[in-house]
Amino acid sequence: IMQYLADKMANLCYERPWYAKMGGCIALKFLYEHFSMRWLYQHLYTFLKAYLFVIMDLTGEVSSGAIDMAKLYLENMLKICMVPLNKEDCNNEELIVIQRKAMFDVTHELVRRITSPHTLVRETAMSSLRQIAALQKTTVTEVMLPHKDVLEDIVPPKKHLLKHQPAGAQIGLMDANTFCTTLEPKLFTLDISIVTHKFFFHEVVTLAEVDDVFLNKLDCFKNINNLIPLRKSALRALAACHYLGQERKSVKEKIFTILYKALEKNSELQ
Repeated sequence: IMQYLADKMANLCYERPWYAKMGGCIALKFLYEHFSMRWLYQHLYTFLKAYLFVIMDLTGEVSSGAIDMAKLYLENMLKICMVPLNKEDCNNEELIVIQRKAMFDVTHELVRRITSPHTLVRETAMSSLRQIAALQKTTVTEVMLPHKDVLEDIVPPKKHLLKHQPAGAQIGLMDANTFCTTLEPKLFTLDISIVTHKFFFHEVVTLAEVDDVFLNKLDCFKNINNLIPLRKSALRALAACHYLGQERKSVKEKIFTILYKALEKNSELQ
Protein backbone atom coordinates (compact mmCIF):
# COMPACT_ATOMS: atom_id res chain seq x y z
CA ILE A 1 0.00 0.00 0.00
CA MET A 2 2.81 2.41 0.91
CA GLN A 3 4.62 1.73 -2.37
CA TYR A 4 1.39 2.24 -4.31
CA LEU A 5 0.77 5.54 -2.50
CA ALA A 6 4.25 6.88 -3.27
CA ASP A 7 4.03 5.94 -6.94
CA LYS A 8 0.50 7.30 -7.29
CA MET A 9 1.37 10.68 -5.79
CA ALA A 10 4.58 10.95 -7.81
CA ASN A 11 2.68 10.11 -11.00
CA LEU A 12 0.46 13.16 -10.49
CA CYS A 13 3.52 15.27 -11.25
CA TYR A 14 3.66 13.70 -14.70
CA GLU A 15 0.05 14.48 -15.58
CA ARG A 16 -0.47 17.10 -18.28
CA PRO A 17 -2.54 19.88 -16.60
CA TRP A 18 -0.55 22.23 -14.38
CA TYR A 19 -3.06 21.80 -11.54
CA ALA A 20 -2.43 18.04 -11.48
CA LYS A 21 1.29 18.73 -11.18
CA MET A 22 0.62 21.21 -8.38
CA GLY A 23 -1.52 18.60 -6.61
CA GLY A 24 1.32 16.09 -6.99
CA CYS A 25 3.83 18.53 -5.49
CA ILE A 26 1.57 19.16 -2.48
CA ALA A 27 0.93 15.43 -2.02
CA LEU A 28 4.64 14.62 -2.06
CA LYS A 29 5.26 17.39 0.47
CA PHE A 30 2.67 15.84 2.79
CA LEU A 31 4.29 12.43 2.45
CA TYR A 32 7.86 13.53 3.13
CA GLU A 33 6.80 15.62 6.12
CA HIS A 34 4.66 12.95 7.83
CA PHE A 35 5.93 9.51 6.86
CA SER A 36 8.86 7.66 8.46
CA MET A 37 12.43 8.51 7.49
CA ARG A 38 13.07 4.94 6.35
CA TRP A 39 10.13 5.16 3.93
CA LEU A 40 11.23 8.58 2.74
CA TYR A 41 14.80 7.47 2.02
CA GLN A 42 13.44 4.56 0.00
CA HIS A 43 11.38 6.91 -2.20
CA LEU A 44 13.63 9.97 -2.24
CA TYR A 45 14.93 9.36 -5.77
CA THR A 46 11.39 8.96 -7.12
CA PHE A 47 10.30 12.23 -5.48
CA LEU A 48 13.36 14.08 -6.81
CA LYS A 49 12.65 13.03 -10.40
CA ALA A 50 8.99 14.01 -10.04
CA TYR A 51 9.86 17.54 -8.84
CA LEU A 52 12.45 17.98 -11.60
CA PHE A 53 9.91 16.87 -14.20
CA VAL A 54 7.43 19.51 -13.01
CA ILE A 55 10.12 22.18 -13.34
CA MET A 56 11.08 20.98 -16.82
CA ASP A 57 7.62 20.37 -18.25
CA LEU A 58 6.04 23.66 -17.14
CA THR A 59 8.90 25.93 -18.20
CA GLY A 60 7.53 28.55 -20.58
CA GLU A 61 3.91 27.70 -19.80
CA VAL A 62 1.29 29.14 -17.46
CA SER A 63 1.98 27.24 -14.24
CA SER A 64 0.27 29.40 -11.57
CA GLY A 65 3.26 28.98 -9.27
CA ALA A 66 3.70 25.23 -9.71
CA ILE A 67 7.35 25.63 -10.73
CA ASP A 68 8.19 27.78 -7.70
CA MET A 69 6.31 25.31 -5.51
CA ALA A 70 8.28 22.36 -6.91
CA LYS A 71 11.59 24.17 -6.36
CA LEU A 72 10.67 25.13 -2.79
CA TYR A 73 9.38 21.69 -1.83
CA LEU A 74 12.46 20.04 -3.34
CA GLU A 75 14.68 22.34 -1.30
CA ASN A 76 12.75 21.51 1.89
CA MET A 77 12.91 17.77 1.15
CA LEU A 78 16.68 17.88 0.70
CA LYS A 79 16.97 19.80 3.96
CA ILE A 80 15.23 16.94 5.76
CA CYS A 81 17.01 14.04 4.05
CA MET A 82 20.52 15.02 3.01
CA VAL A 83 22.15 15.53 6.41
CA PRO A 84 24.06 12.26 6.98
CA LEU A 85 23.07 10.14 9.95
CA ASN A 86 25.90 8.93 12.14
CA LYS A 87 26.21 6.22 14.75
CA GLU A 88 26.25 8.75 17.58
CA ASP A 89 22.80 10.08 16.67
CA CYS A 90 21.36 6.88 15.19
CA ASN A 91 22.07 3.37 16.42
CA ASN A 92 20.12 1.80 13.56
CA GLU A 93 22.83 0.62 11.18
CA GLU A 94 20.30 -0.49 8.57
CA LEU A 95 18.73 2.98 8.42
CA ILE A 96 22.16 4.55 7.94
CA VAL A 97 22.84 2.21 5.01
CA ILE A 98 19.45 3.01 3.44
CA GLN A 99 20.10 6.73 3.77
CA ARG A 100 23.56 6.48 2.20
CA LYS A 101 22.13 4.73 -0.85
CA ALA A 102 19.36 7.33 -1.15
CA MET A 103 21.83 10.21 -0.89
CA PHE A 104 24.11 8.59 -3.48
CA ASP A 105 21.25 8.10 -5.95
CA VAL A 106 19.95 11.65 -5.49
CA THR A 107 23.39 13.23 -5.84
CA HIS A 108 24.12 11.11 -8.91
CA GLU A 109 20.92 12.32 -10.58
CA LEU A 110 21.64 15.96 -9.74
CA VAL A 111 25.17 15.72 -11.14
CA ARG A 112 23.75 14.21 -14.31
CA ARG A 113 21.25 17.08 -14.64
CA ILE A 114 23.81 19.92 -14.57
CA THR A 115 24.20 19.45 -18.34
CA SER A 116 20.45 19.58 -18.98
CA PRO A 117 19.37 21.68 -21.99
CA HIS A 118 16.51 22.99 -19.82
CA THR A 119 17.72 26.12 -18.04
CA LEU A 120 15.62 25.82 -14.86
CA VAL A 121 16.39 22.11 -14.43
CA ARG A 122 20.11 22.82 -14.85
CA GLU A 123 20.04 25.74 -12.42
CA THR A 124 17.98 23.75 -9.90
CA ALA A 125 20.45 20.86 -10.04
CA MET A 126 23.37 23.23 -9.44
CA SER A 127 21.66 25.04 -6.57
CA SER A 128 20.64 21.69 -5.03
CA LEU A 129 24.26 20.49 -5.11
CA ARG A 130 25.31 23.69 -3.37
CA GLN A 131 22.59 23.16 -0.78
CA ILE A 132 23.70 19.56 -0.15
CA ALA A 133 27.31 20.71 0.28
CA ALA A 134 26.19 23.30 2.83
CA LEU A 135 24.06 20.76 4.72
CA GLN A 136 26.97 18.32 4.83
CA LYS A 137 29.47 21.05 5.72
CA THR A 138 31.73 20.25 2.80
CA THR A 139 32.51 21.57 -0.69
CA VAL A 140 30.44 21.02 -3.82
CA THR A 141 33.51 19.34 -5.31
CA GLU A 142 33.54 16.75 -2.51
CA VAL A 143 29.84 16.10 -3.01
CA MET A 144 30.28 15.58 -6.76
CA LEU A 145 33.56 13.65 -6.67
CA PRO A 146 32.05 10.13 -6.32
CA HIS A 147 29.99 10.86 -9.45
CA LYS A 148 32.75 12.48 -11.50
CA ASP A 149 32.66 9.67 -14.04
CA VAL A 150 29.20 10.87 -15.18
CA LEU A 151 30.87 13.99 -16.54
CA GLU A 152 34.16 12.55 -17.82
CA ASP A 153 33.11 12.71 -21.49
CA ILE A 154 31.24 16.00 -21.11
CA VAL A 155 33.61 18.37 -19.30
CA PRO A 156 34.82 19.21 -21.84
CA PRO A 157 32.89 17.29 -24.53
CA LYS A 158 35.09 14.52 -25.91
CA LYS A 159 32.86 12.50 -28.23
CA HIS A 160 30.86 15.24 -29.94
CA LEU A 161 31.63 18.79 -31.03
CA LEU A 162 29.38 21.56 -29.74
CA LYS A 163 28.24 22.43 -33.25
CA HIS A 164 26.79 18.95 -33.65
CA GLN A 165 24.37 19.57 -30.77
CA PRO A 166 21.11 21.57 -30.64
CA ALA A 167 21.44 25.09 -29.24
CA GLY A 168 19.93 24.16 -25.85
CA ALA A 169 22.32 21.24 -25.46
CA GLN A 170 25.27 23.51 -26.31
CA ILE A 171 24.23 25.93 -23.56
CA GLY A 172 23.88 23.04 -21.11
CA LEU A 173 27.34 21.73 -21.92
CA MET A 174 28.98 25.15 -21.65
CA ASP A 175 27.24 25.96 -18.36
CA ALA A 176 28.24 22.57 -16.93
CA ASN A 177 31.85 23.24 -17.89
CA THR A 178 31.68 26.68 -16.30
CA PHE A 179 30.16 25.22 -13.12
CA CYS A 180 32.75 22.45 -12.75
CA THR A 181 35.78 24.59 -13.54
CA THR A 182 34.80 27.45 -11.20
CA LEU A 183 34.28 25.28 -8.11
CA GLU A 184 36.75 25.61 -5.25
CA PRO A 185 38.62 23.36 -5.62
CA LYS A 186 37.98 22.74 -9.32
CA LEU A 187 36.32 19.45 -10.23
CA PHE A 188 37.83 19.61 -13.74
CA THR A 189 40.43 21.78 -15.42
CA LEU A 190 40.98 22.50 -19.09
CA ASP A 191 44.33 21.85 -20.73
CA ILE A 192 44.53 23.13 -24.29
CA SER A 193 47.50 20.90 -25.00
CA ILE A 194 44.87 18.11 -25.08
CA VAL A 195 43.16 17.99 -28.48
CA THR A 196 39.55 17.67 -27.23
CA HIS A 197 40.06 20.50 -24.71
CA LYS A 198 41.55 22.70 -27.43
CA PHE A 199 38.58 22.02 -29.75
CA PHE A 200 36.13 22.94 -27.00
CA PHE A 201 37.97 26.18 -26.21
CA HIS A 202 38.02 27.23 -29.87
CA GLU A 203 34.34 26.39 -30.31
CA VAL A 204 33.46 28.56 -27.32
CA VAL A 205 35.61 31.37 -28.74
CA THR A 206 33.72 31.10 -32.04
CA LEU A 207 30.31 31.23 -30.34
CA ALA A 208 31.33 34.31 -28.37
CA GLU A 209 33.14 36.13 -31.14
CA VAL A 210 31.53 35.67 -34.58
CA ASP A 211 28.48 37.60 -35.76
CA ASP A 212 24.90 36.35 -36.00
CA VAL A 213 25.04 36.00 -39.79
CA PHE A 214 27.81 33.42 -39.53
CA LEU A 215 26.10 31.45 -36.75
CA ASN A 216 22.76 31.41 -38.56
CA LYS A 217 24.42 29.59 -41.45
CA LEU A 218 25.12 26.61 -39.18
CA ASP A 219 22.43 23.91 -39.22
CA CYS A 220 22.03 23.92 -35.44
CA PHE A 221 21.12 27.63 -35.37
CA LYS A 222 19.00 28.02 -38.52
CA ASN A 223 15.73 28.16 -36.58
CA ILE A 224 17.08 30.14 -33.61
CA ASN A 225 15.88 33.73 -33.49
CA ASN A 226 17.64 34.76 -30.29
CA LEU A 227 21.32 33.88 -29.94
CA ILE A 228 21.85 35.98 -26.80
CA PRO A 229 21.46 33.07 -24.29
CA LEU A 230 24.02 31.06 -26.28
CA ARG A 231 26.47 33.95 -26.33
CA LYS A 232 26.00 34.61 -22.61
CA SER A 233 26.89 30.99 -21.83
CA ALA A 234 29.91 31.21 -24.13
CA LEU A 235 31.16 34.39 -22.44
CA ARG A 236 30.80 32.83 -18.99
CA ALA A 237 32.64 29.71 -20.18
CA LEU A 238 35.44 31.87 -21.58
CA ALA A 239 35.73 33.86 -18.36
CA ALA A 240 36.02 30.57 -16.46
CA CYS A 241 39.05 29.69 -18.64
CA HIS A 242 41.07 32.66 -17.37
CA TYR A 243 43.57 30.40 -15.60
CA LEU A 244 44.72 29.07 -18.99
CA GLY A 245 46.43 32.42 -19.48
CA GLN A 246 48.92 31.65 -16.73
CA GLU A 247 50.83 29.49 -19.19
CA ARG A 248 49.80 31.00 -22.52
CA LYS A 249 49.68 34.78 -22.70
CA SER A 250 47.96 34.68 -26.10
CA VAL A 251 45.02 32.78 -24.56
CA LYS A 252 44.62 35.38 -21.82
CA GLU A 253 44.72 38.20 -24.36
CA LYS A 254 42.16 36.45 -26.57
CA ILE A 255 39.71 36.00 -23.69
CA PHE A 256 40.12 39.60 -22.57
CA THR A 257 39.63 40.96 -26.10
CA ILE A 258 36.38 39.03 -26.61
CA LEU A 259 34.97 40.08 -23.22
CA TYR A 260 35.97 43.68 -23.84
CA LYS A 261 34.26 43.77 -27.25
CA ALA A 262 31.10 42.31 -25.72
CA LEU A 263 30.77 45.50 -23.66
CA GLU A 264 29.87 47.33 -26.88
CA LYS A 265 27.03 44.95 -27.75
CA ASN A 266 23.57 44.01 -26.44
CA SER A 267 22.85 45.15 -22.86
CA GLU A 268 22.36 41.54 -21.73
CA LEU A 269 25.85 40.67 -22.95
CA GLN A 270 27.22 43.74 -21.20
